[in-house]
Amino acid sequence: MRYRLQFVLLIAAAVVVATGSSFRKAAAEGSLGRIFSHNTRAHKTGKYSNCSSCHSLPTRNWTTPRRDKLPAFPDVRTFPSHTSCFGCHTKDIYSAGGAFCGTCHVVPTMRARAVLAFPIRSHPSQFTTLFPHSTHQDLIAEKRNDSDFMAAHFIPAAFVVSDEKPKVPTFYNCSICHQNLVQIPKNVPRKLTLFKPLSEPAADTFTRPVTAEFFKDSPDGHESCFNCHYQFKNLPEEKKGCNACHELSPPYLEKKVIQRYSLKFDHQRPGHVEKDCTACHLRITQNKDVRAMKDADVPILSCKACHATQEDDEWKHILTTEIEKRETSIANKQPAFQCTYCHTSAIGRYEIPPSHR
Repeated sequence: MRYRLQFVLLIAAAVVVATGSSFRKAAAEGSLGRIFSHNTRAHKTGKYSNCSSCHSLPTRNWTTPRRDKLPAFPDVRTFPSHTSCFGCHTKDIYSAGGAFCGTCHVVPTMRARAVLAFPIRSHPSQFTTLFPHSTHQDLIAEKRNDSDFMAAHFIPAAFVVSDEKPKVPTFYNCSICHQNLVQIPKNVPRKLTLFKPLSEPAADTFTRPVTAEFFKDSPDGHESCFNCHYQFKNLPEEKKGCNACHELSPPYLEKKVIQRYSLKFDHQRPGHVEKDCTACHLRITQNKDVRAMKDADVPILSCKACHATQEDDEWKHILTTEIEKRETSIANKQPAFQCTYCHTSAIGRYEIPPSHR
């Protein structure tokens, strides 16, 4: 009896080892290629054409402490329950040593921490975000008087004699969603295709070292939207669901590198930080489709308003000064002057666009 029990335990251990190894192999294969796709026909037709067939709003654990350290809010970012998968994949679960489970799980356990991250950054994104800046800007303007923030285009002025250092105004607009970054992101010069370089890039100097505050983040979670949209108030009927913000798209790789024409621009610099965002991002308030947005919609006119005036302060006429230096260098048959007050030499060595003149 003792030997029989030992034999049974040995067989059971072998099965566990074999299953675990095949599961890990399946998980590895899954993490490289077998990622769940919303774009398959079975996942976007019939009953599954409705997101709520798998995703509940909110998820059951939204009131519990969150592993990402964010405060509790009605989220939908957890995986659907197994019931969503079992409707079609019951046979797959018990075949090939549980290979199907490796599509979502990295180790054989039911614990949530064993689930693959989704979306996976090395894989194409499956959705295009729909965000009409114009609609939101109009709503923000309507609410300007029922908030502790100053309005985007209606700033009350108070003339009070005080020894205190004046506070930087907080505008009730873009800063609701776009905050200063806390770490410098990967960044590269934006490519110029319509102009040609006049020289090789020179070694760059920075009077102000580039810090994280030069950049703003873009929301990538539901928390920024759910502040207003969890109850879906004041939304048209066809927008009261996931498709209000999400649209299946042809796969594309997410860009994790910020591209800039003017890398030396500092959002927090005196003269910049006191301005309402829309003073420079002129076209953003008319943007109805974030996919059509170009360069955050900051035209050179925004820069000219301050940097092309003939005043004593260097920065107030730097645009015209640098154009003059470029033209003088070419006229004297010298190496082309590189415009490096706003740009790095990767951009400043190119021809001057007509819009700058």
